[in-house]
Amino acid sequence: MHISNSLVPHWSSLFIHGVIAIIFGLCGWLAPEASLAVLMFIFAAYFFVDGSIRAWLAFASKKDNPLWWMLLIGGLISIAAALVTLFAPNVTAILMLYFIAAWAIAIGVIEIVIASKLRKEISNEWLLIGSGVISIVFGGYLIFNPGAGIITLLWLVASYAIVFGLIMVLLSFKLKKLHEAT
Repeated sequence: MHISNSLVPHWSSLFIHGVIAIIFGLCGWLAPEASLAVLMFIFAAYFFVDGSIRAWLAFASKKDNPLWWMLLIGGLISIAAALVTLFAPNVTAILMLYFIAAWAIAIGVIEIVIASKLRKEISNEWLLIGSGVISIVFGGYLIFNPGAGIITLLWLVASYAIVFGLIMVLLSFKLKKLHEAT
């Protein structure tokens, strides 16, 4: 059996998936502040559920688990993160932005170092150096323009969602034709 055969009868699921991704992307482009608020709410909900489960596991395993208190601390930290995210979403967004910026700069430096080490072994190492420079510039942009950086990140995610959604919709149409042919 081919993978496409298992997907053909479910073409509509891929279509719905694609449409939802496109709607999400358009919301990110047209209403970035609202999209950020929704994203922060989802993070808060996840942190709260995670913390509640950890706290419950801590108390449920208290008799048999000598490290139950570590689970409890982890749960309380997650619940605190949920409250900070819920009541101060800008703090969470800025922290996330700085984390992404630090990651981009670190990856950029690593790419440049690797490219310089590979200079004798490969040609066109400048592509890796260019990628590293772009990562560093992007990280620096986020650090020095945090407000604009958050909106830029939302627009990047929104653009990705729209392209992904369009590809899913096109794939679903192709699968629908296969389904109608069978």
